[in-house]
Amino acid sequence: MSNRTRIIFKRDSESSVGRGAVIYHAHFRPEIATIIYWAAFYAPSELGEEMWITEGWRDIRDKRDLHKECRAFDIDCMRINAESYSLKFLIAQGWASCLADELGSDYQVILHGGEKALHLHVELDP
Repeated sequence: MSNRTRIIFKRDSESSVGRGAVIYHAHFRPEIATIIYWAAFYAPSELGEEMWITEGWRDIRDKRDLHKECRAFDIDCMRINAESYSLKFLIAQGWASCLADELGSDYQVILHGGEKALHLHVELDP
């Protein structure tokens, strides 16, 4: 078990859009909080000692979005220490794979965002 990983929620001052990770009590339901638990458990050593949650709730009006339902988190992969983006992507891909295997088919684990915003989007979507 990874006891070394600190879980950090992005603050407003660390955001390019001026809003940090918005977290509500609904994010701590067992079936949602398990996302953070297992993400920290499988956090790659190249991430260092901190795992950043960059998005919890957000209001998206033009399409269905599980962030709005407090059933999704975005987890930063940009802090993975690697010599190249390709290597960073491979490390993040391995992390995503472990997380997807652990959480099972009721959860979606998507690695996306590209070179400037690589992150894991993890949601409960049975």
